[in-house]
Amino acid sequence: MTSTAFVAEIEQNLLGAILSGGDHRPTLARLTPEHFLEPAHAEIYRLCCAAQDQYGTTTLPTVIKMASQEFVQGFADRSGTPLGPYLAGMVTTTPFDVRNIKGGARAVLSQWARIGLKTEAEALALAASDPSTNPAELARVIVSRADEIASHLRTSGRTNTRQTFAEAAQDALTASLEAKVRQGLTGITTGLLDLDRATGGLQRRDLILLGARPSMGKTTLGTSIARFAAASGVGVGVFSLEMDSAKLAARMVSDLAHSDGKRIPYQDFIAGRLTDDQEDAAAAALEKYASLPILLDDASNLTIAEIRAKTETMLEDAHDRGVPLGLLILDHLGKVKPSARYAGNRNNEVGEVTDGLKALAREFDLSVLLLSQLSRQVESRDDKRPVLSDLRDSGNIEQDADAVLFLHRQAYYLERAEPADPDERIEWQSKLDACRNRGELAIGKQRNGPCVTIDLHIDIACSAVRNAARSF
Repeated sequence: MTSTAFVAEIEQNLLGAILSGGDHRPTLARLTPEHFLEPAHAEIYRLCCAAQDQYGTTTLPTVIKMASQEFVQGFADRSGTPLGPYLAGMVTTTPFDVRNIKGGARAVLSQWARIGLKTEAEALALAASDPSTNPAELARVIVSRADEIASHLRTSGRTNTRQTFAEAAQDALTASLEAKVRQGLTGITTGLLDLDRATGGLQRRDLILLGARPSMGKTTLGTSIARFAAASGVGVGVFSLEMDSAKLAARMVSDLAHSDGKRIPYQDFIAGRLTDDQEDAAAAALEKYASLPILLDDASNLTIAEIRAKTETMLEDAHDRGVPLGLLILDHLGKVKPSARYAGNRNNEVGEVTDGLKALAREFDLSVLLLSQLSRQVESRDDKRPVLSDLRDSGNIEQDADAVLFLHRQAYYLERAEPADPDERIEWQSKLDACRNRGELAIGKQRNGPCVTIDLHIDIACSAVRNAARSF
């Protein structure tokens, strides 16, 4: 490679250290041949990996014996230097050894990323000069590519994924003792006692899916959980891919006022139909809870790469505000735009999204709550309580989600089944009144807990979800 941006010595120094022998398995596990920009260096590194796998060593004599005659001759023809002396020169001049080789690996990776970004920037400038270029598509491509490059460099979250049994067991014991102090709560509170008891709260590094049919109250439950979690001192990020932030905030204000004993239907809030007393109650709730650490993003049609980039910005913002992000809520799965990689294969597209969100949860130590609509097959059954098979393209969702919750309100179906016969209407009204504010939250899957059904009190109009024992 002849670019002035490329410093050959960076790759030569690392290869020299590897060829000196020693245990370089951590370095070999982190880097791939693609990270070496000089093709000959990429091939030499590939030979080092092969020598380690086959013979358990990367010393120069072993590696050079594994090189094909075509590569040896081609290298000499192109460089004017035999391969053996070239490799020996790298070994004698390298400043690294087994103790500080990590610095050399970081330098190689950094150079690869820097030049990769330079190449993408040049391509962006060229494409942007073409009047026929679609800027929206161009922006998506560059964000996706930049995220792909950045993924190789990320050191956020838990970089050391290997632990001894003793270390892992100590972590488990510490978490257990902390949970005892917090009355069994090992994760982030949902504000719903029975749900917290069944799950220990929303666990960090977990992907939790909340599924329901439209109008069941997914967003209502999501916003209630967001504000309870925020009130407990956890930073919350909300990606509202379907509803703008102002309307989502109106729901939250209705919920908060509800906690203060004031009933403010959020639709009246949005439509400007509030009474003077309701306006005062809304203003009081806003003033009381204005400091809740909740960050909203209402951009639509986001890809996983864009969600990741925005999440990193949220993490920085939350850290600067003094309340680190702990919970991320996405409303909803169907509005996340898949990449073109699996175009036409919806099951794989959904898998790409859920796998990406699971990786996000683990990398940044977040609990990720993903809302999702269920398939219409629920409507065709007499018992409309959802089950795992009702998840759209459910294979990947069931695999990636650590927990799956289903929300169901019988009142929704009764309201739409009013009989014409007056006698039947009396019985219908009685049933409707009995379940109007009742909801069920079924845990359809949980890796580390029971699958139970939890009763809830739901006031859809005020976007409020409470424990079933609540009287309002």
